[in-house]
Amino acid sequence: MAGFAILTQPFEDQIDRCMTYQPSDRPLPAIIVGHPTQMVGDDVLRQRAEQIADAVQRLLNDEEPESPSK
Repeated sequence: MAGFAILTQPFEDQIDRCMTYQPSDRPLPAIIVGHPTQMVGDDVLRQRAEQIADAVQRLLNDEEPESPSK
């Protein structure tokens, strides 16, 4: 895997849009987190950081990231 994207839920469709211009034999893996990402409490930031770390580990193991909780 060359890389992956991290996006918030309102922008998750942007991956498909970008891949239209950069075709690939394999879809770009994406980690989708809740929105917004600013002006949220420390507990929310901590939960999202854990979600991202878990998703990265899963992607590195060729597994799908879990769906985000809203």
